[in-house]
Amino acid sequence: MNHQKYTVFSEDFFKKELIDKLNTLTPNTKPNWGIMSAQHFVEHIIGAWLISNGRFAIDRKNSKEEMKERREFLFSNKEFPKGFDRPDAPKGKLPQLRKANLQEAIESLKVEIERFFNYHQSHPNVKPVHPIFGELSKDEWLLFQSKHIKHHLKQFNLI
Repeated sequence: MNHQKYTVFSEDFFKKELIDKLNTLTPNTKPNWGIMSAQHFVEHIIGAWLISNGRFAIDRKNSKEEMKERREFLFSNKEFPKGFDRPDAPKGKLPQLRKANLQEAIESLKVEIERFFNYHQSHPNVKPVHPIFGELSKDEWLLFQSKHIKHHLKQFNLI
């Protein structure tokens, strides 16, 4: 097993560079794989930030054995594979968009990222529950966000 550490994006990356990359998207940007639109992509990652910053909670969706397996993946140097589907997501169906447009979604993401860093600064021992990976500390959430966002940045040809 390879124990090389996975590179976690910096706070500056999430607050500035990520937003700059997302601002290059248009409503017509097509993914390299999958069925998400650019706005679905941004709204999808907003959901993870909402959970990680304490503003939304979802119950764990898997057994202890599944949780152990998934956490091993999370803490490995492995990336999400191309075409990876969330285990609990309906196949081939996209959720309804919640924001009026792509730019509004990006602005909302920017706010949720800021809330994450503020929340964890004022609650240093909090461990919001990820529905697939269980309780995660701030650093563990940053690892998840890095893997998750890198996967989608590749999907939309932004890295």
